[in-house]
Amino acid sequence: MSERIALFANHDSAQMAEIADAVRGHGGEPLCFDIRIGGDTLPSFTLDGDRAVWGGVDFADIRAMHIRCTAPRTLPTLPPLLNDASDAEYRLQFIKEQSFNAATYAFFEHQDLRGKLVINRLTSAYVDHNSKGQLYEKLRAAGYTAPRSLSTNDPAAARRFLEEVGEAVMKPAIGVGSTRLVTDDDMARLDEVRLCPTLFQQRIMGPTIRIHVVGGHMLLALEIDAGGTVDSRTGAKSFQPIELPESEARAVADATRFLGLHYAAWDGILDADGKLSLLDCNPGPFVMWLPEHNRRAVFGALARYLITFSGAGSLEAASAAVLD
Repeated sequence: MSERIALFANHDSAQMAEIADAVRGHGGEPLCFDIRIGGDTLPSFTLDGDRAVWGGVDFADIRAMHIRCTAPRTLPTLPPLLNDASDAEYRLQFIKEQSFNAATYAFFEHQDLRGKLVINRLTSAYVDHNSKGQLYEKLRAAGYTAPRSLSTNDPAAARRFLEEVGEAVMKPAIGVGSTRLVTDDDMARLDEVRLCPTLFQQRIMGPTIRIHVVGGHMLLALEIDAGGTVDSRTGAKSFQPIELPESEARAVADATRFLGLHYAAWDGILDADGKLSLLDCNPGPFVMWLPEHNRRAVFGALARYLITFSGAGSLEAASAAVLD
């Protein structure tokens, strides 16, 4: 009997389909689930003591699962006109979404507490991705290399930081959105940070590297040709394999474990001395922007990790299978 592996994403996710193919190709049985619950057309969910059911499937004999998602549900869109009535309706929708999120988080925590493999839980795994200021300070405190950063809504603090570090970038404090250089125009508008906390970061010069880690192993590192743009995600032109210094490859794998993750894709900058500065950690990474052979390598390793754990119940055995 093949191992049943649960895969969660949006119902039309091309990435989930490719991971399912990888699981199937390595002898497992993929079960694909829509991550969104609630409503007549969306899956139902039940959590009752030792019983957990999603979309009508009892998870009693499912021992490994993967989540391709940074948040199970997005916030409702703002109404075209904000007045007292529409604002109240938007707030009601927002509160409802939080209830759906809480139920989803609880489901995967329930599975983890019963010794199952959840890659990666939507609670602790995503706290750092969704709070980059926290991530950088956590990495630096643990001895990993990350650029000097500042999160602030104080214009004076922002000005002092930018004058100290010289060339800098600004980026979203949460895990989505573009990075861009701080310009003279931005310096003239620093009073606007009072409206919302802003994340500034010292610019590190060098190529952007995308690094994939599965089961404790640095599996794939790619240099991104971003066409001279600061943000590699919006300017990616091509990917070239790169061999990281052994110490840096080990550091990325160790940092992944330090954050409690089984699988992640990191963004980093490799400077002229071969030192890697970590920029971001994606616990449910998007991989479909990579060439097909790179996707197969990552998804194949992920499938072996899931299937081996499901059969053996051992993270050590699953980690060894990644390199088979």
